Amino acid sequence: MNNISKINHLERNMIKLTPRIISIIIGLLLSDGWLQKRYHWNPRLGLKQSINNFNYLWNIFNEMSYLCSNLPYKGKSILRGKLFYNISFQTRQLECLSEIFNLFYINVDGINKKTIKYDLIFNIDYRVIAHWIMGDGSKRKKGIILCTDSFSIKEVILLNHILIIKFNLQSTIQKEKNFYRIYINEKDLNKIKPYIFPYFVDHFLYKIS
Repeated sequence: MNNISKINHLERNMIKLTPRIISIIIGLLLSDGWLQKRYHWNPRLGLKQSINNFNYLWNIFNEMSYLCSNLPYKGKSILRGKLFYNISFQTRQLECLSEIFNLFYINVDGINKKTIKYDLIFNIDYRVIAHWIMGDGSKRKKGIILCTDSFSIKEVILLNHILIIKFNLQSTIQKEKNFYRIYINEKDLNKIKPYIFPYFVDHFLYKIS
């Protein structure tokens, strides 16, 4: 992991994203990650995970520590009367994140809203899918359900079309609890498994085993 230290404005603007980091970020944004941008400031990336998924978040943080000014931090929340602990990190506000921000976000009435654009087809790869599944995938009938709950039905349809066109999958859309989700069947999961397996952390291998 890179040492975290203070940097000046010039040094911050010299930071660049590698293709590897770009794919990881896109995978995170399709699942649990977010980009935050305030007024004229540059965007910053955030990720929060259950404390049970600490190993995954720490793996991501090690990849992106050169983008960060602080170590991950603990938090807690109450859900349905139960106390849950989580772990989070955020990057610096960086100009190099602007291109990805523009790929995923639109401004609606002064609020930045995450969306899906067709241009994603040029940026999605197997590393993206691996992090998407690790973040928002659940086993289902020996296949995988991608919990696209934060996207509209039109956005889910577009996402599914991208998977069909880019990876020759026969993925389908299923409605569960008023949400539209993408299902990758066992045959298609086995087809892409050799390509996504190298990017999985051990903690989440059970999702594709």
